[in-house]
Amino acid sequence: MSAVPKDSGEPFELVVWPGVTRVYGRPAEVFCKIKWDGVRLSITGVEGPLRNGNAIGGCGQLSDLTIDEYAQGWGADLLARFLAAWRAWHLNDMRPGCEHQRAQKWDERPIDPSKPTCSYGKHFAGQRSDSWNMLAWVNREEHPDGLLSYPCPVCGYKYGSSWLREEVPSDVLDFLRNLPPAGRTPAWV
Repeated sequence: MSAVPKDSGEPFELVVWPGVTRVYGRPAEVFCKIKWDGVRLSITGVEGPLRNGNAIGGCGQLSDLTIDEYAQGWGADLLARFLAAWRAWHLNDMRPGCEHQRAQKWDERPIDPSKPTCSYGKHFAGQRSDSWNMLAWVNREEHPDGLLSYPCPVCGYKYGSSWLREEVPSDVLDFLRNLPPAGRTPAWV
């Protein structure tokens, strides 16, 4: 059996330990699991994993992760690159829009420009049900600029009608594959 080349798209699994954060004033080691099966990229994290399966802090998508004490090989720049890759490529096979809709950033268009897209609730007069402040979450019957189920002007794909897969670039896979491994086993493994 030969070693997998560092630049291949071969499947891999890696647990990384960026360092320690503070949760409610208490130190909590942060571990993240990166899994590439050759098609899908999945990245999850846990703040302060405990042997009983619980955790001191958050679990799953740690989008606002901060590190107070970096582990060996980690620093602010590496963490920023890791979090950017995580946000951009996690569950790359669950994209609601085609490549053209992604390029036009349909998922970043707010219903109400005075609020952030992460605002949840009603954002226009007559809105029937709560949603995120994103036009991609409402259709044209609800709002004149709604993008949900609206066809792409280039290829005709109706936004949100199925899950599409976006290829993860090889340089992103190489970056993730070559992150410093945890060097220790977290409680939940």
